[in-house]
Amino acid sequence: MVPMGNWAKRRLVKLNDKDRIRDESQVGSGFGKNVSHWLGKKYVYPTNVLHLSTECSNRGHSASFPISLPTWFIKLFTEEGDLVLDPFIGAGTTALACIKLNRHYVGIEMMEKYYDLALEAIERANNGNRTAGSLDKQMSPRLL
Repeated sequence: MVPMGNWAKRRLVKLNDKDRIRDESQVGSGFGKNVSHWLGKKYVYPTNVLHLSTECSNRGHSASFPISLPTWFIKLFTEEGDLVLDPFIGAGTTALACIKLNRHYVGIEMMEKYYDLALEAIERANNGNRTAGSLDKQMSPRLL
């Protein structure tokens, strides 16, 4: 859980009718909110909306995202030295966040071109090395 933040002091003072019911997303995503549920709370779970900068280029992958996205979740749910699984490693952004945050990672990718793309990004982040540090058991990179 995270602290509510100062926004609540201004936002929760005057609630309108939509704030007191589950207001469905206008884009049909299935997400909705009832702002009145936040009244009187000091700590809440993070919302389903994260405000992050967008990725300027797709870096060779159609679903790339900024490194700040996996960084946020990795910091929230893991500690240094923990293992993070990325079942669709794609361009390797989650692995790069793990390297930056001193976490171990396992990436799985079916498509060889994306595996190669991730491996290149990881090698650049590690000055040409495929692994960031010593592991108890070294495994050669492969498609899983």
